[in-house]
Amino acid sequence: MPAIYASLTVFFLFSAISIAIYAAIYGINRPFDERITEIGVKMRVAYGNPANLDMESNTFARSLFRWVARHLPEPAPNTPEREKLAQILVRAGFPGSGAVRTFHFARLASTAGAALLALVVAIAFGFHGIKPLMFMLIGLGVGAFAPNYYIGRKAKNRQQAIASQLSDVLDLLVVCVEAGLGLSEAIKIVGSETQRQNQEIGTELSIVSAELASGNSLGQALRSFADRTAVEDIKPLAATLVQSEKLGASIGPALRSISDSMRITRRLRAEEAAAKTTVKILFPLVLFILPAMMSVIVGPAMIQIMRALTHA
Repeated sequence: MPAIYASLTVFFLFSAISIAIYAAIYGINRPFDERITEIGVKMRVAYGNPANLDMESNTFARSLFRWVARHLPEPAPNTPEREKLAQILVRAGFPGSGAVRTFHFARLASTAGAALLALVVAIAFGFHGIKPLMFMLIGLGVGAFAPNYYIGRKAKNRQQAIASQLSDVLDLLVVCVEAGLGLSEAIKIVGSETQRQNQEIGTELSIVSAELASGNSLGQALRSFADRTAVEDIKPLAATLVQSEKLGASIGPALRSISDSMRITRRLRAEEAAAKTTVKILFPLVLFILPAMMSVIVGPAMIQIMRALTHA
């Protein structure tokens, strides 16, 4: 790359970074105080209360963090954005207090890595001038969007997997309950067996069993199960089991009726998905298959017509 192009690329890169920093600090819609408040939320979520940390170290990073922590406001760390992100991570199968921090680190690494990769690809293909910077900005956008897309897609796939496995799990629970086991013991056994088979619902049933062992009621454990997975079929299951437990009715017939209704619902969803395939296959048929068929069928005739007109 010539020196003038390299200089222009570096100049535009630093200009874009300077403009972004200026817009973040002195933007019209986001005053400086609100930005400092957001920084305080993120730092306290990531590091906890600064007063409980080891602040006696004299390193530059620790001194800088101590100065910033003392001058930050005291915002509430449980922001709606963080709670929504934590809920999506739990539904995707990433529980734990450090999941949000790990996700932010992964998104930062993905953004930087995608931007660097785009810049290397642009230089390798011999692009000059403003094009490497454009590639770098595109890489920044893709790298920042990719983790969110991955987490959302994984949460949706996991939700569908749990919904499809629920009817089979209910059949196993019916067998265990009718064999003489209690409901909590049946949930524990079925959860451990399905978890051994690497099914998504096995982990959730193990959590339900642990909550029941810790003293929570069946209704609370099942409602937490429904909130973690966002599967709509679990809510009527929880309501039926809680009502049967309160009235003292037998759990086996209730579980069997719920299992039969969920099996019917599963079959109806499969029929609905099969009916939608005829509409979904129409677009690739028109866009890809039909032009190829027309070229094969009409192509030779058009060639002969053009030859006949040329000789005539």
